Amino acid sequence: MSTLADQLEIRQLVAKYNRAFDYRDPEAWVATFAADGTFAMGGKQLAAGHEALLAFARKMIPTMKVKHCTTDAIVEVQGNSATHDAYLILVDTGEKVSVVNSGRYLDQLVKVDGAWKFKSRVVEIDGKM
Repeated sequence: MSTLADQLEIRQLVAKYNRAFDYRDPEAWVATFAADGTFAMGGKQLAAGHEALLAFARKMIPTMKVKHCTTDAIVEVQGNSATHDAYLILVDTGEKVSVVNSGRYLDQLVKVDGAWKFKSRVVEIDGKM
């Protein structure tokens, strides 16, 4: 059974993920994942494990001036595992602020040493699937 505290902690994790990427902190972004966590987008796994996630983050984060906005989250917790399903709105914060993409996050989470982490994070981009 899900507790409100677990749901709030998972939503806080999502916010930390968003801000780490948007404010250019690859190490903080990786810290949101379990040691064997994976990241996938467009049907392709882009990184697995902290080392590969960090390499991915260091390559991608400097190339983007964006804000990740997540909304309409559905969080389901069963013991030390959980799912998180939320909409994504990606805003370009460069010279002309505009929405550049939308999609959905489909996440599997696990509790590691009392803290929620992404086991897998899958991004489905609208119009690309």
